[in-house]
Amino acid sequence: MKKSNERKNEFKKVSDRIKYCPTCGSTNIFWAFGLPQLWSLWECKECGYKGALVLEGGNLGAKLREEWKKKHPETQ
Repeated sequence: MKKSNERKNEFKKVSDRIKYCPTCGSTNIFWAFGLPQLWSLWECKECGYKGALVLEGGNLGAKLREEWKKKHPETQ
């Protein structure tokens, strides 16, 4: 039982570090590159979001992703 709890805690730590797009909930989000002034911008490859804000934490990202897929079925 102890190992099971350790695995759950480890999974939570990893999933909390994953970055999610605040618009569509995708994990396909990367730092925008180019000029040095863009170092703090993120770009989502799925919905085209560009901005400084990204989400961390799987629960909110998963909810956003579900809502995005309902509103945009053509992107599935």
